[in-house]
Amino acid sequence: MGDILELIQSRRTIKYFLPKFVSWENVAKVIDAGRHAPSCGNVQNWKFIVILEPESKQVLAAACYEQYEIVSAGVLIVVCNELEKAERYYGLRGEKLYSIQNCAAAIENMLLEAHSLGLGTRWVGSFDEEEVRSQLKIPEEVRPQAIIALGYPKEIPPRPPKYPLETVVYFHRWRNKLRDPAKYMNDIATILARKASAATKSIQDSTRFIVDKVKKKADSVPTNPVSPDTED
Repeated sequence: MGDILELIQSRRTIKYFLPKFVSWENVAKVIDAGRHAPSCGNVQNWKFIVILEPESKQVLAAACYEQYEIVSAGVLIVVCNELEKAERYYGLRGEKLYSIQNCAAAIENMLLEAHSLGLGTRWVGSFDEEEVRSQLKIPEEVRPQAIIALGYPKEIPPRPPKYPLETVVYFHRWRNKLRDPAKYMNDIATILARKASAATKSIQDSTRFIVDKVKKKADSVPTNPVSPDTED
């Protein structure tokens, strides 16, 4: 299985799109990637509304506080959160946290699949929720979570700066650092390997002892014992 890190690192948020048709085959692949995301208890509390008509895209762009650049995208996908599905099994935490995490996982899958297909995406989270709900006839118990603009990028933005790995990683507790994580991990691996080897040897020795004991006991039993009813 290949390393996906390069795909993750090269993905960009696209601001401007070419007014170019996106095939349903590619749209379906992007949504399929979303539905294969992990979710709490596999509740899959997401639904996807695909917007194709220019007029509908215009209305949605206005609801996104006039982000009219997304109208040029081939497709807009509204990711909806069925809150009740997660709440039913996980209570308030399921409704307020898990359901949102589930949809976020689905969205990230969609962004990466789109990038792998040569498409660009823009994850829009800033919009008038009630306006989007009204325009798309979304019921009250369902929440529009995000809008994904999907299409062919007009330009690829440069790579944004990211914090170095060592500044975002702690070990064992908050703000605790290791001077040489690689050496530490290698040392731990060596120790664990030794313990595993010792445990294996102990099991083998115990097994051998039991087998030898059983064999000795079997050897001590006469092969043709004399029946108590036999007379000389």
